[in-house]
Amino acid sequence: MARQPEVFVRPSEPWQAQRMVKVARSTRDRVRARRAGIVPTSWQGRSVTAIAQLFAASPG
Repeated sequence: MARQPEVFVRPSEPWQAQRMVKVARSTRDRVRARRAGIVPTSWQGRSVTAIAQLFAASPG
């Protein structure tokens, strides 16, 4: 059986990475904070499965 392709976000600009860190640390909205943490993790090249495990979420 063929392996499913991984999904990654496009590479970020430095200002975008700084913005994600700021949002993750300062927002009171839990969903927004979680997403702001997931995106940089994908920039690091981690797999969907690894990201899901880090954030206690499903790969979907």
